[in-house]
Amino acid sequence: MEADEPTLEQLRHISRQIEDWIRRERGWRRLLKEMALGAARGIGFSIGFTVLGALLLYILQSIALANLPIIGRFLAELVRIVESNL
Repeated sequence: MEADEPTLEQLRHISRQIEDWIRRERGWRRLLKEMALGAARGIGFSIGFTVLGALLLYILQSIALANLPIIGRFLAELVRIVESNL
């Protein structure tokens, strides 16, 4: 066992300190509420990013179908690169 490794008793003491801090400062209900809000925020970011990404792809597809010369060539090259790497 290395000298820097904490002992089981030290880990228990630290665990009790963390538990006391949570109980004193936050409370379990508030902690669970904050965890639920964090999860909801993460899901919201994921859904929002997906919607915005789909909208951007739809707009790029519309531009490519309009055959704008410069953008159309760029997108065609981009599609070619992606297909060659699949």
